[in-house]
Amino acid sequence: MKSIFPLWGRCVAALSICVALNSCGDDPALVLKRDEQRAEISKLQGELSILQERMEQIPPDRSAKIDELKQQAEDNRTQISTLESEVEALEKEKADVEKQHQAYRRKYIAK
Repeated sequence: MKSIFPLWGRCVAALSICVALNSCGDDPALVLKRDEQRAEISKLQGELSILQERMEQIPPDRSAKIDELKQQAEDNRTQISTLESEVEALEKEKADVEKQHQAYRRKYIAK
């Protein structure tokens, strides 16, 4: 009996080593899932890089500049209105001066 136990112990040890080595291998379902996830990650990274390139091509937001230009246009309209009223006043003044000049010429005829 003594000779069977050492052989039996070696077989059990060899069997446990085989089971341990066999369990260290990757589970095929997990390997398949990992490969699918890697493919999905690669696909998403490609899509992300395309979207980033598109975002770089989008012109910057210019709404602040547009608002500034609208305000300048309104200021210009106000200034134009003021200048137009000044022009009207000057034209009236010119007409009055011309009338005075005509009256002066009639009063003092140049010889």
